[in-house]
Amino acid sequence: MKLFISYSRLDEEAVKALTRGLEAARLNVWRDHELQGGDNWWSVILERIRSCSVFLFALSDASINRSKPCKAELEYAIALRRPIVPIQVGPVASMRAMPLAELQIVHYSPDDATSGFAVFSAVQMAAARIAPLPQPLPPAPPIPYGYLLALSRKIDVGGLTLDEQMRIINDLRQALIDEDEDAVRADILRMLDEMRRKPWTVVRADQEISRILASNGEVRQPERPVAPAVSAAAERRDIPPPGWYPDPTRRHEWRWFDGDWTPWASDRGVTVQDPL
Repeated sequence: MKLFISYSRLDEEAVKALTRGLEAARLNVWRDHELQGGDNWWSVILERIRSCSVFLFALSDASINRSKPCKAELEYAIALRRPIVPIQVGPVASMRAMPLAELQIVHYSPDDATSGFAVFSAVQMAAARIAPLPQPLPPAPPIPYGYLLALSRKIDVGGLTLDEQMRIINDLRQALIDEDEDAVRADILRMLDEMRRKPWTVVRADQEISRILASNGEVRQPERPVAPAVSAAAERRDIPPPGWYPDPTRRHEWRWFDGDWTPWASDRGVTVQDPL
């Protein structure tokens, strides 16, 4: 018997305990921590769902309401007609407004041995319902957060024009509005922070990233200035004093004033507006 466990990272400790219990009962359990570096992770997950005898869904608000991968895995298991056992491992605000409402939900707690036996019994009964996969197979769901992976690749490749940089920043800003999973939002903020550290990031893009990071509680001090000695007041504020500082290309000097970058640059003493 092959078991697949779909779960949110926020429920990982409970799922680890659940997995240990099932393995102690000599059951073959798979969850995505077994993926190796370089694996095409989403293809591997879909194949594991297709080949499983029972699909276990670690149910919580985090998995059913906030995790796109969990929801995609569940929908695919339903389309494949896999026997499904919902196992509640965390709080759920509403049992009725979810696709598992018609199934018997097993409550599990690592501190309650009785709940472990209930899970084992439910798995055994579900395995008796296994049927052949439908033919043809339903379409495979697209990779969750695929658009973020595409943006990350663009940042890694680099050499982006100002317009391309601003488009990526706007896409990531919108992603922060659309995504509510904490781990995903942390990845988006990390992508922005990595982008502003690239040598090809122009000042206008750097300013916009700094504003987004600050508005999301990620305070970053300017990295471009190589500031001279600062006054005691400025030192207390941890802000470089007004002045001209080299831009990433080292071709221009950029004007820093009042805690922000201005649109003015100096090319060999000739002041111009935003040459990048």
